[in-house]
Amino acid sequence: MAAVFAALLRERRLSMGWSQDELADRSGVSARSISALEAGGRRPRMSSVVRLAEALGVDPDTRARWLTAVRDGDAPEAVPAPDEAPPLPARPPLPAAQSGPRQLPMAIRHFTGRAPELRVLDALLADVTPGCGAVVISAIAGTAGVGKTTLAVHFGHRVADRFPDGQLFANLRGFDPARTPVDAAEVARGFLDALGVPALRVPADPDGQLALLRSRLAGTRTLIVLDNVREAEQVRPLLPGSPTCLVVVTSRNRLPGLVALDGAVPLALDVLSREEARELFARRLGAATVDEQQDAADELIELCARLPLALNIAAARAADHPGTPLDVWARELRDSRMRLDLLSAGDSRADVRVVLSWSYRALAPQAARLFRLLGLHPGPTISVAAAASLAGRSLSRTRALLEDLHRAHLITAPEHGRYTFHDLLRAYAAEQAAALEPPDGRAGATRRMLDHYLHTAHRAACLAYADDAAWQPLDLAGPAAGVTPEELGDRQRALAWYREEQPVLERVVDSSHAAGSDVHTWQLVGAQVPYLLKSGLWQQWQRASETALAAAERTGDLGRRAHAHRWLGQVHRSQDRQPEAQRELRLALGLFEALGDRPREGRTRLDLAIAHGEVRADAEAVAESRRALELFESIGDPSGQALALNSIGWYLAQQGELREALPHCRRGLELAREVGNLPGQSSIWDSIGFIHHQLGEYQEALPAYRESLSLRRAVGDYFLQADIHTHLGDTHLALGDTDAARADWTRGLAILEDLQHRDADAVRARLHRLDATGRP
Repeated sequence: MAAVFAALLRERRLSMGWSQDELADRSGVSARSISALEAGGRRPRMSSVVRLAEALGVDPDTRARWLTAVRDGDAPEAVPAPDEAPPLPARPPLPAAQSGPRQLPMAIRHFTGRAPELRVLDALLADVTPGCGAVVISAIAGTAGVGKTTLAVHFGHRVADRFPDGQLFANLRGFDPARTPVDAAEVARGFLDALGVPALRVPADPDGQLALLRSRLAGTRTLIVLDNVREAEQVRPLLPGSPTCLVVVTSRNRLPGLVALDGAVPLALDVLSREEARELFARRLGAATVDEQQDAADELIELCARLPLALNIAAARAADHPGTPLDVWARELRDSRMRLDLLSAGDSRADVRVVLSWSYRALAPQAARLFRLLGLHPGPTISVAAAASLAGRSLSRTRALLEDLHRAHLITAPEHGRYTFHDLLRAYAAEQAAALEPPDGRAGATRRMLDHYLHTAHRAACLAYADDAAWQPLDLAGPAAGVTPEELGDRQRALAWYREEQPVLERVVDSSHAAGSDVHTWQLVGAQVPYLLKSGLWQQWQRASETALAAAERTGDLGRRAHAHRWLGQVHRSQDRQPEAQRELRLALGLFEALGDRPREGRTRLDLAIAHGEVRADAEAVAESRRALELFESIGDPSGQALALNSIGWYLAQQGELREALPHCRRGLELAREVGNLPGQSSIWDSIGFIHHQLGEYQEALPAYRESLSLRRAVGDYFLQADIHTHLGDTHLALGDTDAARADWTRGLAILEDLQHRDADAVRARLHRLDATGRP
């Protein structure tokens, strides 16, 4: 009766301490439907009972009682609630006991998550109906240890009642290094035996056996799980022609042929989400343990790369020592060299290294070598060109090998043309490189990788900042043989490359420094400093500059030390740490003076002028700018003169000497135009706009600011665009155009918030005052 089932369901839910919403999240049955079921006013569908039983972890006897209570009830099938999935297609009444084979392995008691994937699989059941014309196939693919078999078996148990003629299961051993893969005829013979076909009726030839299997399955409602498949040809002869059967295939390969030719629905299985991984730990270790040690549990989850096999091994080790804090296990796993040793339960199928090795050993030699070399790359992603340089191969051949690894689920492609793998695969690849690549081979690959990023970054800087007199090309040695720098072409492509590769460049600099490649380290930083500066990436800029300084100090090169001190001074100044900025800039100035590098001495003086200006020491800023101008005039540097004249004009304006300031800026603009210094022109137009604004000449200020903004956009100077938007907003407000003011301030605030810059508060305050009073 419905009332009996309602009482059983409610009692079990309450014993778990779950709300109806929590049960809905875990089962996929809507909270509205659960509420109606517990009220006893409707009879559930069998699939809902199975989902609820699985979510609540009921034992087989309890599950049987639930199913009996539902089958024996005489209430009509209720109309589903609006938010519930539509009912599955009608089917014949389920007999009290299934007569067909039930070969599914035991389901995992602590199965966790995979709700989206289960919804995809559930949706296939709607096609398992007479008349659709073809068998329904799902192809579950994923890397080793990701839980493909577990998902297929869990799903099979959930929907077993839909297939009363039997559930067949076979492990085709596609990646078992100790045994050969099982062929289709051998699987067919086993299935025929399970289906009760007498041995005398089974043909001797393989084709006859396969034909008899298809005949035997025709018209039946049978679930077939073909696990651990290597290629489509291994399973294609086993596919029944009956539209009432469902075939679930799992493989470490993507099986594109099965999708293209046989209509399989692909289901790519990734590692667990953080929430799913946390729930797995909670089920295995207890929710209280995970909640009380949340930071350690989260670190363990990430160290296990959210790979289900690794998570289960780590959870089993922790469960065996219930008194040991989780951070003890996390501390052990932090050492990537020991991680794979620790993620083993003493069983070849519960050993992450062994399980990963089965996929690796199936690779062709060239693909296996590329996989090993990828372990030398620090991540998080790699482009085709970078992989080609790492391997010393052509772009076309490397692209083909990367696709081989992608099909084998040893790497993933989070976006077109970029590849990555999780940390456990990275550790395994590095381990294989250390074991199988000779030392000179590893050193050569690492050198090619560093040269790839160095020469591409240098090319990007030359393209993006060719019009900036502050950028001077580095003196680089030629790239190693086999290096394939990126083809960038123009400024926009160069800036796009910087944006794409910035997380990679951070790791490459760190790994280069850790390996003692000090020249490469400093040059890699020098080639990206203009991008970091103009993009406002302060934290990355500071860290890179600190690393460059450490590398320069190890080499004893005074010039490199001077540059690194200057970079640090600039970033401290930008982050409003003026004492630190002054210290670093004066160290840089002293070194440039000692080296006789007068152009850099002059530009460092302009940096010091800005640092003075940040603390409202405008007179000192003007004096420092005049010293820089004298230096640039003495060496005939018109671009430096333009910058110095603008600096004098700006700080005179800050002191209120507006009429005296304007000629300095106009003379600076002429010089900047003569030498084609676009960033310099932009800064000077900003100063001219500011002076006109302060003079009350708002109509003259607007075009100056707009010209400055246009130039900033052209050169990709992201951060300073925010300043100009702020100035434009101020001028629009002075002209009474509050809508235009709000628009410009909003654009500027978006940039500052993106960069987490201290100036955001001032712009935000302008907007709040404007909204409240109509005035800034």
